[in-house]
Order: sequence, then structure tokens, then C-alpha cells
Amino acid sequence: MQRQRSIPSTKVNVVIKALYVFLLLGIAASHVAAQDSLLTGYVLELDSGEPLQYVEIKNLKTGVAAESLEDGRFSIAAKKNERLQFEYPGYRTDTLVVIEFTIKRVYMAPDGSAIQLDEVQIQAMTDSRLDAELKRAEVEGQFTETSQQRGGVRISPSRWFGKTGRQARQRHEMLLAEKERRQIDARFTPEAIMAITPLKGEDLELYMTKYRPTVEFLTTANESDLRLYIMDTYAKFKALTPKQRSEIKIPERESR
Repeated sequence: MQRQRSIPSTKVNVVIKALYVFLLLGIAASHVAAQDSLLTGYVLELDSGEPLQYVEIKNLKTGVAAESLEDGRFSIAAKKNERLQFEYPGYRTDTLVVIEFTIKRVYMAPDGSAIQLDEVQIQAMTDSRLDAELKRAEVEGQFTETSQQRGGVRISPSRWFGKTGRQARQRHEMLLAEKERRQIDARFTPEAIMAITPLKGEDLELYMTKYRPTVEFLTTANESDLRLYIMDTYAKFKALTPKQRSEIKIPERESR
């Protein structure tokens, strides 16, 4: 019977070491690749150097989007030579080509657009633009600020009494009113009312003006609650005298 030859232990050790080194190199390469796929940085205002929150950062190649945080910090998946777009209401849209993955500081400049908005302009906004303007007004209207050097939160009289802060709070009220109006209109519709009641024409407009529900009610109300609300208020509407109906003022709305 022929005896099998054994493999020298030195050769086994060499093979094991080679496999170990190969495994370590693979792990290191995957780690570097993972790092290279995430770009981190800060978005700041050009004039003041203050961080900008809610800036939308979009990878124009992949469509991946991110949003800057309260301190302006952002992180987004990207690779070399891909272009990132930075967009924020009231500021010039900017782009950045990814060259390397050190922490970036992106400065955005105001576009000179008017701060004041009238009701017609607000009504013409898309829902996404309305939400963005609401966030912007919230940030600009804040009268408290966080100090990284002193620590904690402190009151800023200049923000509260300043012209920009006052305009931002006024704009915020108008924007919020429009958002709530859209939320109500989405559910308290003529179709929903005519499906339950015989109302139409001028009577329908008078009813919808008089018994328009609040956004607080609609936030928690399901379809059964809304149906019951319409039936109850329709009964009250039928009981109104001609004089009481004539006193209902139908609001004028701009055509869209």
C-alpha cells in the first residue's frame, strides 16, 4: 500500500497568510468604497456665514435627495464626478461637482427675490413650494438662537423686533392659512356635500361658507365623522331664515 505524502507545514502557513492578507485587503477596499459613497458638509449663507436649514441637496445623476439640518450639516450618497444641486427658496440654486470626499462648506447667496408675498402669489404656489416657504419663514421668524460659543439658547431682540423677523412672521401666518385652506378644501368638497344633501348652486356656496369645518376637526375626523358633520350642519342650514342666509358673505377668490 502506497503511503500518502503530507504537505509541509511551512507551505500551509504561507497559504494561510496569503489568504489572510487577501481578506484584509478586500475589507479595506470595501471600507474605502463605502466612505467614498457618502459626502458630508455644511450649507451656509454667504453674507453672514450662518447655517441654512432645510436646504434641498439633490444628486442630479441618481436623483437621491437630502436636506440640511439645523446646523447646516448634510450627508448624501455620491460618487466622484457626480453633480449635486443645492436649492433653497430665496437663494440662488447652486451646483457642486464631487471631486474628493473631504467635508464641504457650500455658501449660498440670496437671489434678491422679494420677501413679501401677497395672497395671489401664495395661492399660485405648488404644495411643495408652499411647504418650503413655510420652513423658510419659520427659520427667519425665530426670535431665539443657539450660541455654540456661549452654549444654550438665548433670546435675540434683533430677530424679534427686526424688520426681517416681523415680515417672516407675517408671511408665515399667510402661508399657514393657505396650507390649512388647502387641507380643508381637499375633504370638504362640493362633491362630498352633494352626495349627501340636495344642495347646489348659490345655496351650496352659502352652506360651505357658513359651515366650513376647522382643520383641527378634519385632522382627527374620519369619513364617517365628516359625513355626520355634513348631515348635522345641513339640518342647521335648512333652519336659517332668508335674512340669516343673506348675511352670509361668500369670500371672493382669485381664479387659478
